Amino acid sequence: MEQLLVKKYDGTVVPFDRSRLLNSLKRSGATGHIAELITKAIELESYDGMSTKVIYKKASKLLTKHERGTGIKYRLKQAIMDLGPSGYPFEKFVAELFKQRGFEVEVGVMMQGYSVTHEVDVVAQNPDKYYVVECKFHNNQATKSDVKIPMYIHSRVQDLHKVLKHNEARDKKSYVGWIVTNTRFTKDAIKFGKDYGLAMLSWDYPEDGGLRNWIELDGLHPITSLSSLNKKEKRTLLDAGIVRCKQLFENPSIMNKLPIQLRNQRGAINELKALFK
Repeated sequence: MEQLLVKKYDGTVVPFDRSRLLNSLKRSGATGHIAELITKAIELESYDGMSTKVIYKKASKLLTKHERGTGIKYRLKQAIMDLGPSGYPFEKFVAELFKQRGFEVEVGVMMQGYSVTHEVDVVAQNPDKYYVVECKFHNNQATKSDVKIPMYIHSRVQDLHKVLKHNEARDKKSYVGWIVTNTRFTKDAIKFGKDYGLAMLSWDYPEDGGLRNWIELDGLHPITSLSSLNKKEKRTLLDAGIVRCKQLFENPSIMNKLPIQLRNQRGAINELKALFK
């Protein structure tokens, strides 16, 4: 099994890592017994050149059969990708993350800088700061946000901050730049962000405090995590402003007003109960 080669999202071929699959299942909440059973099942079905995407789908399907709530957690990374193909649902989801942390938030805000007007994806604020949040959504997990992104955000924040120096208003909040991406940053992007004081959030950055951790800590899984709903039904919910599973769990009757099959409604409710039990 150590010699089995699998293909990653970026096209590179690496040895199959049994422990990585096993640990990812356990991290999602699967019991040791279930995680071991699924890992063994995947091993039996695997072949040289199998993609990690196929492995993930097989593991997710098996996990959902055994533990619905755990299956939702395991699908988290793909669920974030499923917020696409446009970046707007991701912006709404990011806004919800900040909102749940106590910030006042707005999506798609026009802000006047010293030189030009800026359209900001998300503005989050507390009593003394404005957080100017740029959301970079990528439809390919292998795509990284490079150094041009923090360079651009830095110049934008500087232009907005310069307004404060010429503003006579008493309430002079400072501007802090944030970049949130659903994939990863390049090393140069991270270094630039650190050097110029930008806050950066990706799937696994900062370590033990990345996007995955934000979601898991507060149970803010996107509705695209639900396997009982088809893509069209999930998109309908997103269009209706339902971006988090918790929103649907607290107000399941909204599905009665939308074109969602009754069977799928029941399945979604069962998944939600398992997630928030």
